[in-house]
Amino acid sequence: MSTIIKKESSLMRFFRFIGQDSIAWSLRRLYCPVKKDDLVLDVGSGGNPYYRANVLCDAYLETEERFFEALIADRPIILARAERLPFKDGVFDFVIASHVLEHSADPKKFLEEIQRVGRAGYIEVPDAFMERLTNYRFHMLEITDVDGALIIRKKKGHIQDEELWKLFKNKARGIAPYLFSKYPFNFHVRYYWSKEFGGIKYQILNPEYKFDWEPPSAMPGSSEAGKLSLKTRFNKAILFLFRRFFSQNSRNKKIDLIKYLICVNCGKPLVKSGDAYKCTSCKRFYPLVRGKIPDFTYENSGLAQK
Repeated sequence: MSTIIKKESSLMRFFRFIGQDSIAWSLRRLYCPVKKDDLVLDVGSGGNPYYRANVLCDAYLETEERFFEALIADRPIILARAERLPFKDGVFDFVIASHVLEHSADPKKFLEEIQRVGRAGYIEVPDAFMERLTNYRFHMLEITDVDGALIIRKKKGHIQDEELWKLFKNKARGIAPYLFSKYPFNFHVRYYWSKEFGGIKYQILNPEYKFDWEPPSAMPGSSEAGKLSLKTRFNKAILFLFRRFFSQNSRNKKIDLIKYLICVNCGKPLVKSGDAYKCTSCKRFYPLVRGKIPDFTYENSGLAQK
């Protein structure tokens, strides 16, 4: 990892210079400030992993939180929660956490874990102002950045500010997608961190708050569901091609994932045992779903039967 993290590629800076922020924004997923041999983890990779990531991690095979978009498993991948990662300390040079922190009910543990397993990384989330306006129903946190630190607030409901939401919905809701698309850097947080510079600096404004609400279900006829549009299908095809050409496919195929894994229960090494991974110490086992994806989520891990 370079001593100074370059936050944007030259091409991104060019398009921002000529006032084309939306193009610069679309290019950000092609950029990762790491060396060729660095090992990169993508936490919450979902259906659109970063091309440079070597190892993927997501909590779900499928989930309403990403509108049941198919999980991409085109390189080594595990199922695990970011607050309880089954990786050895410091094995990754860089950890990407893009649009996943805001889903966490335990941001302190989330941030501790990605710093435990990685030496540096990148966090991307909707800015707190955008979150307050849109009230995305699965987001548990509002996050902004001030003076190089993340400022985090646990939401006390799916809609944090009823009065603001009603005012926004009354006249401005229709133009919001245009503003978010035209000025994406103003409505998102892009935060780079490195242990060399003190790690992730953050403050949780209401750490004592315990969540007492559940995300509401989608309304019938919601725009969140339904068939994919032609434009969406085209974009997905382009993303597929980009992954084919920009990912380290040859290297990723040679990664022996078990070398980096530990038991989330006791922290000891794992061994392959039939269609599962088994802890060498506490004997807890972690099944392989779809024949190849080790599952470390709480509900699916248990004590080995043999």
